[in-house]
Amino acid sequence: MKKLVLSMLVVVASVQLAKSQAFFSLYQLRDIVPQAQGLQPAFIPNNSFTFGLPTFGAISESQFTLQDLLSKGPNDFNFKIDFDVLQAASKDVNDVSTQLVTNLLYMGLKTKRGGYSFFVNARATVDFRYDEDFIEFLANGNSNNIGAEINISNSRLSFNSYHEVGIGHARTFLDKRLTVGVRAKMVTGLFNATTKEGLSGSLYTDPDDFSWTISTKNATVNTAGLDYFLNSDDYEDGDLTDYLMKNENTTFAFDIGAKFKVTNKITVEAAMNDIGSIEWKEKTINYNSYDTTVTISGVQLRGLDASSDVFKDSIQNKFRGDETNLAYKTKLAKRTFLAVAYYFTPKDRVTLMAFNNHVFDEIDPSYALAYNHSVNKFVFGLVGSYRGPDNEVNIGANIASDIGPVQLYLAADNALITNRPERFSKIDFRFGLNLMFGYKRWKAPSEVVDLDDL
Repeated sequence: MKKLVLSMLVVVASVQLAKSQAFFSLYQLRDIVPQAQGLQPAFIPNNSFTFGLPTFGAISESQFTLQDLLSKGPNDFNFKIDFDVLQAASKDVNDVSTQLVTNLLYMGLKTKRGGYSFFVNARATVDFRYDEDFIEFLANGNSNNIGAEINISNSRLSFNSYHEVGIGHARTFLDKRLTVGVRAKMVTGLFNATTKEGLSGSLYTDPDDFSWTISTKNATVNTAGLDYFLNSDDYEDGDLTDYLMKNENTTFAFDIGAKFKVTNKITVEAAMNDIGSIEWKEKTINYNSYDTTVTISGVQLRGLDASSDVFKDSIQNKFRGDETNLAYKTKLAKRTFLAVAYYFTPKDRVTLMAFNNHVFDEIDPSYALAYNHSVNKFVFGLVGSYRGPDNEVNIGANIASDIGPVQLYLAADNALITNRPERFSKIDFRFGLNLMFGYKRWKAPSEVVDLDDL
């Protein structure tokens, strides 16, 4: 028990990372479900050969719930987005994150000392950070900030869409006490929109003459591939398909992981995924606004037919910028898992986990405590997780068939969302189907029950 407590303290003390966005429940399916290798490369599927059919997973989380975003009057039948309600629920800095994962293909081969895998995935991530001042401005304009400054310098955007093709290898050492896994993958960037590092902006309203003083710095938004949608008439049929299949936004990335069997009952695990970056070279457009500070005293709109256009032109004439087509680089959002598993019996396991997502380099980890049990041909479990950024507790569940040839699995970190979804700020799930063969081939003789001897 001392070793268990010590190992758990090491895991918790080692957390150094960033925002929360985890597939805790999928992680707990481990070597039963091969797609868990995408979270921990050191997991080795039980079956000698595995073929994974296309599967899908999604995570979406924010620091507000649906009931903080939508409102409906007493005589209204439809909900509407209400920035006043959202502003009341906002913190100084707020985050919205979404991740979509599609496993297009998976093949795994197990050997006596480890295993090999080949995989093709399509992924998309959207991360948006905004200040409370940003929502205040959307809700009330500058009316509540006369003589004060509205600052949006903490607002940031990161949108990545790409596909990856890779191979993985995991191998055991020290009489199978240590397992080390690595996955190398070729990443091809498809679509991107990213604000430049150091972007800042502010608006000050003078209390005497109500003039605006606007300051901007590093106001650049880099994009890649989005011009196919913004100016679709400029492209021939098939151009987008060619771009999706092959382009110059290609690089390599890695996943690494390890697990060590401290005793027969305690295992310590660590993994870091998506180590690398994408250099966007093809179909890039950089929207640049020059660093500037301007004062807008107002324009005479009374009596003008196109007053909105005049107002728009008066502001645009104050700012100068350009569009360029320069290459730029974005880092993949590294994901880190740390875990300590305690096996009460070979079929019962409790795991303490910590997870981080290195998007905007903040220290807001998530934690989870999970229990899994195997019975007959199934494994199922429960997961309780705590999200650092929002102090939110979620209850999740998972289930998977333990033996092929057809395996179904389902994992969700927030099963409570099925009841009153408007009260929760996170949704995530993974599900899929695999074809699995040769379950007993590499099992130790003591682990295989001979039905003829019964």
